[in-house]
Amino acid sequence: MIDWNWCESYQVFSKLMTDARWSKGFYGYLAALTLGSEGKSEVECRELFKCLPGKIKKAVNIELDCYVSRKSEILSTVEDLRYHCFLYTLEMLYVWKCLNLTEDQARAVVDAVTDRPRDLSPGALATSHLILGLAWSRLAEFQRAIQAYKVVDTISMLPTKDTYVTVCALTELAQLYHSLNQKAECRETARKAQENFKNYDLQNRLYYRVKNLSNYT
Repeated sequence: MIDWNWCESYQVFSKLMTDARWSKGFYGYLAALTLGSEGKSEVECRELFKCLPGKIKKAVNIELDCYVSRKSEILSTVEDLRYHCFLYTLEMLYVWKCLNLTEDQARAVVDAVTDRPRDLSPGALATSHLILGLAWSRLAEFQRAIQAYKVVDTISMLPTKDTYVTVCALTELAQLYHSLNQKAECRETARKAQENFKNYDLQNRLYYRVKNLSNYT
């Protein structure tokens, strides 16, 4: 998955979905994302997303399983499925601190987001710009990265559950300002990420990233 080997990743996660004791729904979500990213079996991918909420009978990780259930319901009917699966695969890698883009991958992300489908939902649009900011940062295009992160913060009608994307973007933006020695901007952005959001998806998973922003305020 880290190397964007979608076929092999799908096979691994499919087996884990069947055999693992921990969060079959989560492994099923990763299986569906990697299958969709490959782009060869859209019908099968949608069916997998549809069945995932039913696999979460007794939540092992309530926060994560609720996230998986909500996203799966959306992705089972969304248009431009391959783009969305690619996008949320990268989001999962980022959340688990495994998104280590090579320069070629970063350029591929820039191309994909630049040519993204029209009429994305606010959540998908926000995630697109978060991933775009990470790609620009990897390519040392820091002003473009700053602009991408700022776009996330301006997206209106973002559901409360999806504001985890805004928190992530502001966290990355504060860290980037810190590395550029822009101290006032860093403090303001860090404070905003810490104080302005609550009750969002993956909040526990992102807790220490947000907590560490206190080093900047």
